[in-house]
Amino acid sequence: MKLNGKVALVTGAGQGIGRAIALAFAREGANVVVNDVSLETAEKVAGEIQVLGRRSLAVKADVSKSSDVAEMLDQVISSFGRIDILVNNAAPSERKCYPIEDTPEADWDRHLNIGLKGVFLCSQVVGRQMIKQKSGKIVNMASVHGSGGSPTRVSYSVSKAGIIQMTKTFAVEWGRHNINVNVGCPGVVTTAHHEMLAKENSGTYAAMLKRTPLQRFSRAEDIAKVVVFLASDDADHITGEELRIDNGMCAPWAGYIQSE
Repeated sequence: MKLNGKVALVTGAGQGIGRAIALAFAREGANVVVNDVSLETAEKVAGEIQVLGRRSLAVKADVSKSSDVAEMLDQVISSFGRIDILVNNAAPSERKCYPIEDTPEADWDRHLNIGLKGVFLCSQVVGRQMIKQKSGKIVNMASVHGSGGSPTRVSYSVSKAGIIQMTKTFAVEWGRHNINVNVGCPGVVTTAHHEMLAKENSGTYAAMLKRTPLQRFSRAEDIAKVVVFLASDDADHITGEELRIDNGMCAPWAGYIQSE
């Protein structure tokens, strides 16, 4: 088992990619703290982890609030005594598309507060504990949208770009404390949210699939496998990396279309 005996905190783990990461960690031997803004949802995933034979704790916390984040870490340390892995996965569940000129201020605030500020607050608080321990792994979840222009997604893409830059800065500053910080950047992942978008924008998604070299999109479980690697001892010599998990979607030049 790659994570046997480790203590991991996964934010936004009540569903989708976060849930898949939490369960994958448990299968690899980790005890997992499941964070979500819904305690009921977090408890459900914690129950699934316990069925796998690992300890789990469900914690309701809004990662954009420093008081919630501090209390969450207190619960982790009180229950497990340490924290070895942090996965910053929490992001707004509502992700609508707007032209820049029509983007509501509330949309900007939601993405920057939860998606970006939340990563900073959780990393800062957990980082202090990892510095004391002289070790730790932090994996941030961003997106390929953080690496290039993303029409109608300005709030989302800016938050993801910020996460990528934050990851590199944390990695440089905390490397001397034996803390690895990396960022995973998924492409299209077939969560319930993306399935809804695919139905609403079938032509766009068909075009995206056509220009993706591996001719497939990822499942949440596929992303989780990569996060397990980054959180494990196998990645001890990797830090500050932006790892795209996109089936090659960003590899072709802009005008490329896969031939039949």
